[in-house]
Amino acid sequence: MTSKQDQLVVAPYNPGDHWSLVIINPYDDVVYHLDSLRTSSRDDIKYVTNMALTIFQSQKNLKKTRKTTFWKAVKVGTVECGYYVMRYMREILSKDTSIITDALELDEVRVEWAEFLSRYI
Repeated sequence: MTSKQDQLVVAPYNPGDHWSLVIINPYDDVVYHLDSLRTSSRDDIKYVTNMALTIFQSQKNLKKTRKTTFWKAVKVGTVECGYYVMRYMREILSKDTSIITDALELDEVRVEWAEFLSRYI
């Protein structure tokens, strides 16, 4: 992982049946898992992410600030996971993060995505 102290690593994750978003703050040893299905964090993504953090911290000679990496599950109330992942990625990258709280905000993402795709069809 290459990052500066004020940067986040944003990783969309799909094990084959569902999209979620993993946001890693490697210097603070914190991982946010945005999952619209309200499932518990999957062991496979936890294992890979924790291993990557261990390697990163070792290469940077960072002392762990916690005994174990802090995983924060952020859950929302719908099954339209892909739109949530796109929305969160866009907002995090533009540093204007907020949580989608209603269907109107989710519709905005659908429209943006459709407009974006229409330019390439």
